Amino acid sequence: MIFYNIGGYHAARLRAAYAACQQKDWKLSAIQITDNTQEHPWGDVEQEITFPLKTLLPIATTSSSIPRNQESTVPASLLPSYLDTLQPDILAIPGWGFPISRAALAWCQKHNVPSIVMSESKWDDEKRQWWKEQLKSWLYVKKYNAALVGGKLHRDYLIKLGLPYERIFLGYDAVDNDYFTQRAEIARLDPVQARHRQTKIPAKPYFIVVTRLIKRKNVFRLVEAFAAYRQQIGHEQAWDLVICGSGEEESSIHNLIVEQKLSDCVHLPGFITYQAIGDWYGLANAFVHPALQEQWGLVLNEACAAGLPVLCSRTVGAGYELVENGKNGLLFDPQSGKDMTRALLTIHQMDSDSRSKMGYFSQKIVENYAPKKFAEGLLKAVDIAIISR
Repeated sequence: MIFYNIGGYHAARLRAAYAACQQKDWKLSAIQITDNTQEHPWGDVEQEITFPLKTLLPIATTSSSIPRNQESTVPASLLPSYLDTLQPDILAIPGWGFPISRAALAWCQKHNVPSIVMSESKWDDEKRQWWKEQLKSWLYVKKYNAALVGGKLHRDYLIKLGLPYERIFLGYDAVDNDYFTQRAEIARLDPVQARHRQTKIPAKPYFIVVTRLIKRKNVFRLVEAFAAYRQQIGHEQAWDLVICGSGEEESSIHNLIVEQKLSDCVHLPGFITYQAIGDWYGLANAFVHPALQEQWGLVLNEACAAGLPVLCSRTVGAGYELVENGKNGLLFDPQSGKDMTRALLTIHQMDSDSRSKMGYFSQKIVENYAPKKFAEGLLKAVDIAIISR
C-alpha cells in the first residue's frame, strides 16, 4: 500500500489492515514517499507504526521536502526498482494524478499485477471538463482492477469515470475512533487536569475548529459569522471560538480578530499534535468545519468519535456521510455567513442534554467508519481485483 506520508490516520488503517492480512497469512508492506512532515505536521507517530514500512525519500537523506502538489519525478523514479525487489502480488495506489500513482499503475500494467485505487475524489471538488474526464478515465481509472473509497459520493464519481459499481468498496476514510473517544472522555472526567496539560484551553465553553489555515478552509468567513453570533447571543452568554491550526491565512485571520475586537474570545493556539488534541475535543461544546470544498475531512471523524455535535459545510465529503442534519449536528452553506451564524446560534440555544444526545449519535454514526471497516473494504477490493485482472 502506497501513501504520500504516513500520519496517525494512515497508521491506524494500516494496523487494522496488517492484522487482517496476518489472519489470512498474507504479508502487507506500506510505502511512503517521504517521512518529512512539513506539509502535514502529525506530531510523533513513530509508536503508531507497527507494520513493515519503506520510505522512498527519508528526511535524513534529502535536504528539501518534496511537496505533494509539485510534479516531482524523484520518488516516482525510485518506486519501480523497489517494487522489482518487493515483488508484490497486488498494489494499492493513492489516486491517479500524482507522479507516484502513475508510476505505480504503470508498473502494475507492465508486470500484470492487480491494482487498487484508493480515492476520495468526488465530482464537485472542482469544475470538471468533459474531455479531461474522458482522458482520466481512459489513461488511468479504467486500468485499475478495484477501488477503495471514502463514501457514496466518491463511489459515484468513479462510476462516472468508468469503474464498475461492483468493483468499488467503502471504508477508505477512517481514523482511530477508539483513541479519540478515550482521550476526549479522559478530559471530560477531569477537566482540571486536561487544562493543566493544555494550558491554552479557555475557561469558557467553546466551539472548536481543527484545520489548516488556508483559503479554501473558509475560516475567515467563520470568524465573521462568529462575530455576528456573538452580537446576537450577547457577549456574556456567547461561547468562545478555538481555531487549532496554522497556515498562510493565519495573519489575515489574526488581523480580522483584532479588527472585530474578538481577541479575548477567539483563540489561535496553533497546530495541536495528535497526542494532545483529545483534550481540546473533550472540553469543547461543539465542532465546526466550515470548508468551501473538502474531498473528505478526517477531522470530522475525529470530532464525531470524540462525541461532539458537529456543524459542517454542505460541501465537505465527510458531512454527506457523517452528519445527519438535526440528529448529530447541523449542515450549513459555506458561502453564507448568515447560515453559519444560524448554525452557531442553533447549537448554542439547545440544552446540554440535547447536545449530549447529538454527541452520542456522532459516535454511533462514525462506528461505520472505523479502521476495521478500512481493512474489510481493502480485503474485498483485493478479492475483486484478483478476479477481474
